Amino acid sequence: MSFGKVIIWGFPLHTHTHSYIHAGWHKGFKHLGYETHWFDDNNVPTDFDFSNCLFITEGYADKNIPINDSSIYFVHIAIDPKKYIGHVKRFIEIRYLVDSIKDCNYNYTLNKWRCTKISECTYYEKLINNGGLAKSHDEPEPMDYECIYTCWATDLLPSEIDDENAHRKRDDKIYWFGSSNQHNTKEIAIFYEECRRTGVEFIANDPWQNPLPFDVVQEYTMKSLIAPDFRSSGDPRKIALGETGTCHKQNGYIPCRLLKAISYGHLGITNSRHAYELLEKSVVYNDNERLLFYDAVRNVGNHDLIKKQMAIVREKHTYLNRIQDLLNVLLI
Repeated sequence: MSFGKVIIWGFPLHTHTHSYIHAGWHKGFKHLGYETHWFDDNNVPTDFDFSNCLFITEGYADKNIPINDSSIYFVHIAIDPKKYIGHVKRFIEIRYLVDSIKDCNYNYTLNKWRCTKISECTYYEKLINNGGLAKSHDEPEPMDYECIYTCWATDLLPSEIDDENAHRKRDDKIYWFGSSNQHNTKEIAIFYEECRRTGVEFIANDPWQNPLPFDVVQEYTMKSLIAPDFRSSGDPRKIALGETGTCHKQNGYIPCRLLKAISYGHLGITNSRHAYELLEKSVVYNDNERLLFYDAVRNVGNHDLIKKQMAIVREKHTYLNRIQDLLNVLLI
């Protein structure tokens, strides 16, 4: 299924954490030679031909997206499928690659046996109703559309993943960039306590509170003593509502932070069993964050292991891989 242009439609850079996902798609498609543009609801050109395009957008950022029957639409968190069904050439929702999820947007279980496997990271399913949406789960409405379950990727191209970065001199500090608040930091706090015990300074930055440019995040991540990834066991407030969307350790959410850290030349460190298995059991993994700290310290100078992890990310976990998955879905 052909298209003439790629349109990333969504959050302007640094205005939302999902804008970094949009940036990954944009960079990848441009690298592959596609005519690629990035627009948003407040930046709608009046003299642009939107016919025969491949759109990538997000359900909370598509209010003013041009809809036409000659274009293809990949929509993450497609909270309003009817906006697209019957009005476009093809509509494919992008869902999280998790075992199951129940939150304000979604309520579904991923049954891989019902799906077509596109890659280790992407599964395709034809839907018969909108029951995967939280608001429709109890009384789903019949409707035919498509979805994929996938995860994000590093923001580097394969050619930018340089093995020499595994040998970079590191600071005696940990610079940690990620969403955190008093309700989801239990795992971080356990790890931080071991840092404190051993005299390792832990400096955190929340992108929701203080978004930083790519080059700054990459620079400090590369200087960090280690670059661990922490999956939360859940926000107690959300769990009290019966929601599981924040329970990343249990539901298997795959973080792009881990993939980025490895691509920057760091040892992969995680408390996520799902991420450990996806990365071929090559990363340092421990479900116990206290022990994870010491496991990481023991392996921080293992350059052969780091390069092995980098090779896996270079081969399988860049946006070029995710783009190829999208293109393969269009062949179905």
